[in-house]
Amino acid sequence: MLKIGIIGGGIAGCAAAYYLSKKTSGITIFEKDFIGAHSSGKSNGSIIPFIDYDINSYSEQLSDYAISVHNNLKMKFHSKFYYSKKPVVHLFKNNSYSKIYDNYKKNKLNKEFHFLSLGELRHIDARVSEEIDGGLYIKNSLEVDSYMLSKTFFDNAIQNGVNFVQKNINKIDADSGKQVRIFSDDESYNFDKIIISNGSWAESFFMDFFGKSILTPIKGQILRMKNITPGFKVSFWWGKNYITTKDQNITWLGTTHEDVGYDESITSDSKNQILQKAKEIFPFLDENFVVEQTACLRPMTKDSLPILGRLKDFENIFLCGGGSANGILFGPAMGKIMSKDIFEEQLDTYISEFSVNRFL
Repeated sequence: MLKIGIIGGGIAGCAAAYYLSKKTSGITIFEKDFIGAHSSGKSNGSIIPFIDYDINSYSEQLSDYAISVHNNLKMKFHSKFYYSKKPVVHLFKNNSYSKIYDNYKKNKLNKEFHFLSLGELRHIDARVSEEIDGGLYIKNSLEVDSYMLSKTFFDNAIQNGVNFVQKNINKIDADSGKQVRIFSDDESYNFDKIIISNGSWAESFFMDFFGKSILTPIKGQILRMKNITPGFKVSFWWGKNYITTKDQNITWLGTTHEDVGYDESITSDSKNQILQKAKEIFPFLDENFVVEQTACLRPMTKDSLPILGRLKDFENIFLCGGGSANGILFGPAMGKIMSKDIFEEQLDTYISEFSVNRFL
């Protein structure tokens, strides 16, 4: 029996615990706060097909696999949390998405999207600003309660015998024979293999191993709004900003991208920035609708893509994170991939492109 330690109780770590628990016992999750305490529990839960200029990119292949995992989870856990179909419209000016469209059309790939003119957009929502030229409509998108998804993975893993330790792991000793020793403030633990999946806080381990920065914590602030009638039937995105109406008629509006270290506080400047950008698209919005403001840290790599697979020079340390703004999209798939990679099983998608080696 392998003893496996998982550092981090976000969506990827909990997914890894769940999939591993169906194969073996001796698994322990370590989380310094509570399950889904950070970005996994505060995300807007958008699951949008990854659209790349390079249609044959490995990132798009990973996205396609991730969506298939979500669709399977939707059927398996349908009574446990809220998945919903939610089309997405990427708003644009000056045909900024035309290159993507031309690539897909030329290669005849079966992607369920098409372009909408401003007039067609206003049939969907008449409140869209006339400054918008059109939109890229993506049909096969989902939304999920990301906290409940993380918690459902965790609860099922615990039912399957996974242990939970609520402690902060601050050191990894990979030189202790065939095992890995990890340390909290007051105790140490030995494992045959470990998975590092603690989001932005994995950066301290990378500094210890490589002496260089691999991840950057990027703060994103989100506004939650009430009394917007009617709510938004689709999710609208423009650049890295979005607006979507979720359960109980709560509208989410985001987001900022702030390189401010590990500061998770909310600020009035960011609220004003989010509202200002939103008013350019939906002029009727103002702060009177805002009822809550949240912030979380997303682990951003230099290429905004995940880190997956074994740690360089260490056969028993695995990395699973760096999903950034696509953490909820990629998280369950990354956890499932880790459960296979640890046992050297054939993987469902290609991951060597996501090795940490690309940054070394």
